[in-house]
Amino acid sequence: MLTFIHGFSILFIIIALIALLIKVVKQPIIIAYVIAGFLFSFFITGNTGTGEQILIMAELGITFLLFLMGIEFNFHQLKYMGRDIIIATTLQSVIFFMVAMLPPLLLGFGTLESIYFAVLFMFSSTLLVAKWVEDKKETSTLHGKIILGTLVVQDVIAIIILTTMNLMSETSLGQILLVPVKGIALAIAALIFARYLLNAVLKIALKYPELLFVFSLGICFFFVEVAIFFGYSAAIGAFIAGVTLANTDYRQDIYSRLKPLILFFNVLFFVGLGFQVSLNLGRDTLLLLAAYLFLCMVLKPVVFYLTFKMRGYDLKTSCKAAISLAQFSEFGIIIITSGIAGGAIGGGVGSVAVIMVIVTMVISSYTIKNDALLFRRVQPVLRLVDRYFPVKLADAGEVRNSYEIIFFGYYEVSLEIREKIASGGKKMLVIEQDPSVIHSLKKANMPFLYSSLSSPYFFEHLDLSKTEIVVSSLIDMEDNRLLIKEIKKRNPSCILIVTAKGVHQSLELYELGADYVIYPSYLNEQKVSILLEDYTNDINEILVKKIEDITNLRKKTAVKDDPSAVFDMDEFLRRITQKVPFRKKQNQQENGQ
Repeated sequence: MLTFIHGFSILFIIIALIALLIKVVKQPIIIAYVIAGFLFSFFITGNTGTGEQILIMAELGITFLLFLMGIEFNFHQLKYMGRDIIIATTLQSVIFFMVAMLPPLLLGFGTLESIYFAVLFMFSSTLLVAKWVEDKKETSTLHGKIILGTLVVQDVIAIIILTTMNLMSETSLGQILLVPVKGIALAIAALIFARYLLNAVLKIALKYPELLFVFSLGICFFFVEVAIFFGYSAAIGAFIAGVTLANTDYRQDIYSRLKPLILFFNVLFFVGLGFQVSLNLGRDTLLLLAAYLFLCMVLKPVVFYLTFKMRGYDLKTSCKAAISLAQFSEFGIIIITSGIAGGAIGGGVGSVAVIMVIVTMVISSYTIKNDALLFRRVQPVLRLVDRYFPVKLADAGEVRNSYEIIFFGYYEVSLEIREKIASGGKKMLVIEQDPSVIHSLKKANMPFLYSSLSSPYFFEHLDLSKTEIVVSSLIDMEDNRLLIKEIKKRNPSCILIVTAKGVHQSLELYELGADYVIYPSYLNEQKVSILLEDYTNDINEILVKKIEDITNLRKKTAVKDDPSAVFDMDEFLRRITQKVPFRKKQNQQENGQ
């Protein structure tokens, strides 16, 4: 028999090789951990004593995973979620739970098992989706904000459910009522501890890196013990410990110190899941698996789309958000694992859950990557459904006049920019597609139009004849291409400032006819302010900035792509100077009138 060290070494060699292969094909790395665990248990675990020890360490993995989620959880972010996201996510969760209860009950599974399956169906994968949104640089887009907001609310619901599962082991009414009371008391005590005592202790520990590391782990296991004493699971205690440390002044230091260790045990948690996967599935289990996969990939996106539309989001935003959230969650596995550990359900439920999570994650990786293509395919059908979701007239706004300056997207229009526009005597319009932002625009008494470029008749109802500047914060390339095409067709003299994700997109937008391309940051808000001021003084100032920006972008890409690629400055100057006389001539004609 192999020793524990030999078995552990073989396990991590397998993990490393499969993880490398999984990342080459651009799949979530946790799939590699589960597959490695399954292969190790299937082929090797019989010849080594490693299996039992790995499962013990995997239990620590659950604890540390919730601890890390607690540290990363931004409690203050809930203030900015908006009523629409909270209502939509709550409604989605209720619908998912009710629908997901039916398949296992119809196939003869027990009520308790059906409840756990339904809970698994309720949530989407935070690990997978948040990573994709970040990789695609869509965190600042409306659908990106909706996706991340939905995941945050889902995490809160999941924690509440994980806590509620403790009630199932209680028998008397008094004990059941006492569980939430103890939970609230524990949470309040943790927040008071973090605010008034923990900061002072951590300030001392910060001077010694090893002490900070050990003390933070001590806090984690202290709350684990307190949670167990109060009748909760260790995972709940770890999450509360993480949230407690997240509310201190030293959150980032703690996070950076602990993350490598926590990630190590997280690997073992998912490897442990692979250990528990069994391919010896009965007919009813296979039917259940097929039913849930169908519901996840078809019903889930439909429910997400309809609920987002009900809350006032536009067609394209609702569709992209719905596509991104159609998978099962690793958090559901944690809840099911807790149920198995507590003896509430059998291990077979865990096998089905792990298989469903892996399969939907793989499929979802491709659907998220190709969400624009999928949207184009289903757009005709969505337009038929869209007519049943009319925009409330009170929130739609109205274009009564021509506007000299138009913002596509709120763009965090600062007081400085608004004052600069007002001082120049210019009329400004904001075109926004986020219902939660509409309320802010109303309070600021800013002219707005609630619409989006995905509306087929959008440009037909917008008078651009007197528009001088259009500033867009949209980073979707399809939206930007359409915007440039329509603006330049309807008003060639209009200055068009658009936003891009990166260098290559910036160059493409310049080639399509954009007058200036910016990046979404505070610095660029200042840049917009300067551009607006320069435009009112001299149009050539913007042209000079445009030439400088394109030249710098060409320098950045020339070495990477093709050293021989040289920007033809003479040709560009010739083309750009042809536009200036046209604008000056047009302005002279208008002044003459």
